[in-house]
Amino acid sequence: MLVLYLVSFLPYSSKMSLGTWLGMRLYKLGGSRYRVTRGNIKACFPELSEDEQEDLIKKTFISNAIGYVESTIAWWRPVQPFIDKLEVHGQEHVEEAKRRGKGVLLVGGHFSIMDFAGPLVHHCVGFNYMYRPQNNKLMDALVERSRRRYSGKSFTKRQIKDMNEFIKAGNLVWYGPDQDLGLKQGVFAPFFNVPAASLTTPAWIARETGAAVVQISQFREKNGVYSVYFTPILEGYPSDDEVENATRINAGLEDGIRIHPEQYLWLHRRFKTRPEGEASLY
Repeated sequence: MLVLYLVSFLPYSSKMSLGTWLGMRLYKLGGSRYRVTRGNIKACFPELSEDEQEDLIKKTFISNAIGYVESTIAWWRPVQPFIDKLEVHGQEHVEEAKRRGKGVLLVGGHFSIMDFAGPLVHHCVGFNYMYRPQNNKLMDALVERSRRRYSGKSFTKRQIKDMNEFIKAGNLVWYGPDQDLGLKQGVFAPFFNVPAASLTTPAWIARETGAAVVQISQFREKNGVYSVYFTPILEGYPSDDEVENATRINAGLEDGIRIHPEQYLWLHRRFKTRPEGEASLY
């Protein structure tokens, strides 16, 4: 933690160089994260040649390593210089969702800028969020204290009923449901045309609260410029068909990923759960 704190004082260009160096080292080490990333990218981008897929794998490791380094900015350093250059797309959609007065569920994915997304999104909408606590209690306390610099309330999965009441009161909550937690709370729905265990929780929250649902993605551009994208409100969501609901969420996430595919968290096992009889991708 002391090392991370000291890293936060490096100039921005040095942070980017450090993240690039670290990403290349992790890429060359290979191991389980390489196998996971390779399996995800081969499945989701079959139209790319083997060399193009390998290049995307390498860029993914670099982008995600940079994300760890730049999170130190969100935790300890001034963020206003980056907010001054922030590019926002679709702000009108989230403003319309707020005007409807039934709360907003902001559905996102796990992109490489990680915690640095917080202050950027807070500048746009002022947000609250649902999260999974870190396994390391000290790191969890550090991260959560740091997030309080630019966020409101946070909710764990054990507080979801409280979160629903909070949304009903007209508030906005940001939720990233794009990880494979099995089929106990999910269904198979296509993600880049691959069956993926997809949570039904966003549809349940929207149904329980009446919230307007908007999707979000956030990216590192270049030269210290960052961007946030909001989609139009998902009208008619949720339906009574959970596969249809999950397919719509996955499709919106795909649209965001294709803007900068190397900046998605391909290092996690998105296709851990497989349809019966199908082999592991990893």
